[in-house]
Amino acid sequence: MEKKYFLSIDRGQSAIKAAFLNLNADICYMESVECQPIQSPNPGWAQQDMQLIWEQTVYVIRQLLEHSGVKPEEVAAISFSGQGGGNFLISADGQPVYPGVLSMDRRHEEVDFEDKKQTEIPRTIAFMVWLKEKCPEVYHKTRWILGSKDWIRYCLTGNAHADRSDAPAPVEESTGEYQKDSMVRAGIPECADKLPPLKYASEICGRVTRRAAKETGLLEGTYVVAGAHDMIACSIGCGGRRQGHLTIIMGTMGINIAVLDKNTGLNKYRSGECFEFGGVSEGLKMVTTSIGSGCYTVNWMLELLFEKELEEAEKRKINIFTLLEERLLEREPSSLIFQPYLLGTFYNGKAKAGILGISDQTTREDILLALFEGVCVSMCMEIERLEEIAQSTFDDIWLTGGGSKSRIWGQMYADILRRPVKIGKTGEAGCRGAAVCAGIATGHFDLEENFPVPEVEKIYYPREEIVKTYKKQLQIYKQAYRHSADLWEEQK
Repeated sequence: MEKKYFLSIDRGQSAIKAAFLNLNADICYMESVECQPIQSPNPGWAQQDMQLIWEQTVYVIRQLLEHSGVKPEEVAAISFSGQGGGNFLISADGQPVYPGVLSMDRRHEEVDFEDKKQTEIPRTIAFMVWLKEKCPEVYHKTRWILGSKDWIRYCLTGNAHADRSDAPAPVEESTGEYQKDSMVRAGIPECADKLPPLKYASEICGRVTRRAAKETGLLEGTYVVAGAHDMIACSIGCGGRRQGHLTIIMGTMGINIAVLDKNTGLNKYRSGECFEFGGVSEGLKMVTTSIGSGCYTVNWMLELLFEKELEEAEKRKINIFTLLEERLLEREPSSLIFQPYLLGTFYNGKAKAGILGISDQTTREDILLALFEGVCVSMCMEIERLEEIAQSTFDDIWLTGGGSKSRIWGQMYADILRRPVKIGKTGEAGCRGAAVCAGIATGHFDLEENFPVPEVEKIYYPREEIVKTYKKQLQIYKQAYRHSADLWEEQK
């Protein structure tokens, strides 16, 4: 039977999605299931039951097959998009030995590293140090350290792999192998044997086993592809295949993802200023920056100070951002400075949120507009930093995530960056990216002529009359950050 679809499985901590995409990487059918609540038996712990994750994945796949009418024989390959940075540990016989530990878990912070170099050890490895100290029997029983999507892939294939965009330990760019020195510095050199073989996001990791086929309803022998970290999958789904491409994810954190040629050198940067990830295939790499809290900060401020607007939106049965657009879309740029660092940043944990420039003439609308501008301008500061580090200019810019639905942010990005900003037609860039990985792995796509370029829904262009104002505003924000950094150091 003709292969007509790719199956994308998007594993998040709040929901698992399964979607069939056609051979143009367009979503045809999608189902989702809410994940189990995050378990926190002790302060700072964040974990989920691994067996239940698999059972929920089985359920959502079966729901998709049933409701779509797609035949298992029509599925060309399966791929993944998944939340990264966790510890999902299994034994030699493939059984979970501990609950799946999420990236927000903070147990690794309990490890007392006296050597300064040890503080730079990745959290996944630091957690293994904690595990060896607190639960030695679990540590020694662990055969493979996986991520959440790696666990699902293992259940489908019986093969343990990690993809290079979400490896459990740093990877040496020149050799493509794990950097084992982080485990040596952590005092657990033997942990290197627990790291699974690496694959690029667009490589095949195995086939659906007979057991997994019986559980899910999929066809035994169907190709299973590595897939990617969810933010890297979003970049791929937005067309990230060449240097110069930038994806802005306006979600909880606020993340910028640049595509670079593998051999592109990077200028020196401080720990946390940017992060490097493996690309969709061997010739590419991804570099990211983040402000630490994007939409999260705006939502937090709205709930704290703008209950009236939230109630009005609920009464009118419209989205709060639709209401705010009615009030803010045609306003001139604000003179207020809003620093959105509610959770600090990855390179400055002491950074804080705040508003500068309020007077007795300030209105609610002024503050609301400043919230949007503060997040957007701060993200653009990180984009400038990323261009300096990567020695590259980004001329193909895509905006995705929940915040991409905001016309305010779309236009602001174009005005501040002084470049066009594109919005894709699909709101599920991660699922689309997973399907593109599957298509490359099976030969349906490549990174050149046969790449499925995403369809554009809207393009925002810079407004010349506004560009000069935001250019000045950007410099003021940079000055405000520098001056505030000293104050943050003094604050408790």
